[in-house]
Amino acid sequence: MTIKYNDGNYELNEAYRSIRTFISVDERLKTILITSTEMDEGKSTSVANIARCFSELEDKKTIVIDCDFRTKSLNDQFDINRGSAGISNIVYNEKTLDECIKTEGKLDILTCGTVNCNPSVLLEMSRTKDLINSLRDKYDYIFIDSPPILRVNDACIIAQYTDGTLIVSASKEVDKNQVKIVKDRLEKVNANLVGVVLNKFQFEGNKSYSYYGYGEEENKKKRIFRRKKR
Repeated sequence: MTIKYNDGNYELNEAYRSIRTFISVDERLKTILITSTEMDEGKSTSVANIARCFSELEDKKTIVIDCDFRTKSLNDQFDINRGSAGISNIVYNEKTLDECIKTEGKLDILTCGTVNCNPSVLLEMSRTKDLINSLRDKYDYIFIDSPPILRVNDACIIAQYTDGTLIVSASKEVDKNQVKIVKDRLEKVNANLVGVVLNKFQFEGNKSYSYYGYGEEENKKKRIFRRKKR
């Protein structure tokens, strides 16, 4: 069962609030891509929970967008029917934004949609970039879920027109050489790598901790330690 932010798990909630604090201090970060190195690292759960956490902020509007067209995981995270219209329907002129937006509390959600398309082609389209840019006028924070970088190139495409990229990495499940490849790929497209969430970190028996590294420059990165239950 997926544990949701604000479901009464104090330690989990505090871990996500720590991430919120270190992202929100940089006012230039408005569109934030969240990706991972490989599959099953907890990326989509992290995207959904980080977005939920940001939606708590007073006088701030937050939207989360699913651009992982091959898995459509955010439909499951927010219990939205997979037949619901989403970003692909907007890009291909089938629906308007207002027709596709779903809500959970104060959080707006835009799923992948139902158009059968090549995801890489859709993400490269000027209409997709224009849509993301237009959301800046309506929202204070825009979180985008994408496939793992070592699986397909989608994340590297999105990283070129977002303000920052956050990587979710599962402890002891990703080889350091894989992480280096991911870093190199992001650097080649001039992505702004703002931090890493270390997920599934085991410490002291049954308890797990979430580590978050953040910073604009390599030598100025900060690290936060927050304990959460598995």
